[in-house]
Amino acid sequence: MKLSTIAAVAGVCIALTGCQYTAEPLSVAAYNVYSSYDGKLPGKYLLYVDGNKLNKTIKPSDFNCAAHSYPLALSSGFTGSVRKTFANLVETVEMVDIPVDRSELPARGARAMIMVRGEEVNGRLRVVPGFWVAGMETEVELAASIVVDGRRGRLLGTTVGGDGNAQGTAGGFCEGGSAALTEAAEQAVKETVGRLGEALTNSERVRSGV
Repeated sequence: MKLSTIAAVAGVCIALTGCQYTAEPLSVAAYNVYSSYDGKLPGKYLLYVDGNKLNKTIKPSDFNCAAHSYPLALSSGFTGSVRKTFANLVETVEMVDIPVDRSELPARGARAMIMVRGEEVNGRLRVVPGFWVAGMETEVELAASIVVDGRRGRLLGTTVGGDGNAQGTAGGFCEGGSAALTEAAEQAVKETVGRLGEALTNSERVRSGV
C-alpha cells in the first residue's frame, strides 16, 4: 500500500474521531482443571451459557491513541470456552438455549441444569512510548457465575474471576492494541472457565445430586 493511501486512511480515521479495532478472542478450553475425584461427573447435564454482558468497548487509559476504541467481543469465545471445558469434566453435556426448570429434568434424562453467566468484564489498555516503536500493555479482568439446579433443588452457586495481561506493539495507527487485548482476554477467559470447572467438578452436592 502506498504511503499516500495509508495517510489517507489515517486521515479518515481521525476525521471520524478515531478507528475501531475489534478484539474477538477465540474459544480457549481449560484442560488442567484440578479435581479431587477420578473421572468425569457421571450422567447427563444440561448447560446454558450467557455471555452477553462480556461485550465492552475499551478505551486507552491515557492520551496516546485516545482517538481510537477497542470493542472487546467476548460473548462467543466465552460460551465456546465453557462448553469445551465442561465437556471434559462431564460425561454428557447438552447445550440449551434457555434454562430448563428442574421439574423438566427427569423427562430430559438430565441430572441437573448448569447455568453459567458472564457477570462483568473490565479492560485496560496503555500505550508505552518506545525509541522506535510504541508498545501496548493490556489487562482484562473477568467475573462469571455458575448455578447448578438438580431435580431436588439448588446444588451449587458461586462466582469466580480471572485476569490476563499481554503486551504488543502499537502499530502504525494504534491497531496493535486489538491483538494485545485479545491475548489478555483469552488468558482471562481460560483462567475463569478453569475455576468454574473446579467449582463444578469438586462439588460433593453436585456429585450426589442432593
